[in-house]
Amino acid sequence: MAQTSTRRPWWAQPTCLMIGLATILVVGGLVFAYFSVYQGRDISRITGQAVRISLPACITSYDQIVSISFHSRSNGETIKDVTYRCDGKLFSQEYNDFGVFQGSIEWTLQSP
Repeated sequence: MAQTSTRRPWWAQPTCLMIGLATILVVGGLVFAYFSVYQGRDISRITGQAVRISLPACITSYDQIVSISFHSRSNGETIKDVTYRCDGKLFSQEYNDFGVFQGSIEWTLQSP
């Protein structure tokens, strides 16, 4: 007489379910982290919504913005440079596709 196996199929075993759930959570977390710091237009293309990049708090009017420029790097990353006046000083703020790599410059006049 042949014995029948009472083992569950591989996809119904708790270990496999936990591994699958952990993989989904890790991948979901990585995607969320990526889109949390990424400021490129790819997000806009995927979601159909405009990407909002906050300007410094001292900018209260568009009249304070002197210029905005866009240029690309060879890897496809777009750099956005905003030059603005704040508290009587002139600043340039660089916005990369990845917000972690942003930088700013404060322009000063030299006294003779």
